[in-house]
Amino acid sequence: MQRGVNLPGWDSEDESQRPTLAQLEALRERGFTHIRLLLEARRLGLPEREAYLDQMVEAIILLFSLDYAVSLNLHAGGIFERGADQAEADLRDIWLAIAARVRFLDSEKLAVELLNEPRTESRTWWPLAARLSSEIRRALPSHTIVVGPAGPQRHETLASLEPLGDPNVVYAIHYYDPFAFTHQGADWGGADDPIQYLGDLPFPATAGDPAMKARVAKLKAEGHGEAAMVLRRSLETPWTEDAMKPAFDMMAGWSARHARPVVVNEFGVLSYHAPRQSRLDWLAAVRRQAEEHCIGWTHWDFQDGFGLMDPETGMPDAEIMEALAPPTK
Repeated sequence: MQRGVNLPGWDSEDESQRPTLAQLEALRERGFTHIRLLLEARRLGLPEREAYLDQMVEAIILLFSLDYAVSLNLHAGGIFERGADQAEADLRDIWLAIAARVRFLDSEKLAVELLNEPRTESRTWWPLAARLSSEIRRALPSHTIVVGPAGPQRHETLASLEPLGDPNVVYAIHYYDPFAFTHQGADWGGADDPIQYLGDLPFPATAGDPAMKARVAKLKAEGHGEAAMVLRRSLETPWTEDAMKPAFDMMAGWSARHARPVVVNEFGVLSYHAPRQSRLDWLAAVRRQAEEHCIGWTHWDFQDGFGLMDPETGMPDAEIMEALAPPTK
């Protein structure tokens, strides 16, 4: 999981939205080694399950043929809505069905990630994750299991946790700090989400920069007081690479203390409203921090709003490749 990319859309009903062989080959040539393959829980229910699992196995075999390692990541955002007990039963059912299909696939190349961003508390998720991983381990004795802390999988949450008893587990963190920068202009949070009013925000930046003071003032003048407050509070920690180091120090320290690997298997910047050079600078900074701390990384995402494909050519964006996978000198 040294250098990777998330692959939403691999299973799109619209085949034009799926990744192409040429795209995947180009990324492999640039040194990408890992694909995080997103599995949708809604398609793992009956009666669609068997056909979806067939499609999943075909995708894994293709990615293996391109010399990628693959992690299967379950996306089931609403799985806790009917309570923790039902969630555990549903997760067990899904994973045992997946395990039955992948148990004979190369355990050196295939890992399984229990659940993306579990929408519950640590006191619920962590014991559940331990029980679930034990059940999966009986079905998959050699495959690596990937598990992240509850919620948005932040490093601070991992810091307060003890590792699971299973030694063959990788711990997954998502890194999107500062959120006001990485998600500026995001419009999926609802009508009252202040992040949608942020845009053209640079990286690096500090609260004292005249341009940032002007942006805060402009938001207030336009009647977006809450967005101005979000931006001002975000800037209380400078938007710099140096300010990233404590997070990566914590991840590396936790990893060393417990002798367990950590991966940042999501990070990225929404492209629509961020200045292009600032986006490139942030990506390069995160990549440097991860590599300097011996932490693998997996970019979010492939060719959607956070994507690393050039929308004009349909192939890897040359400048993003330079930021994430510069040529070895």
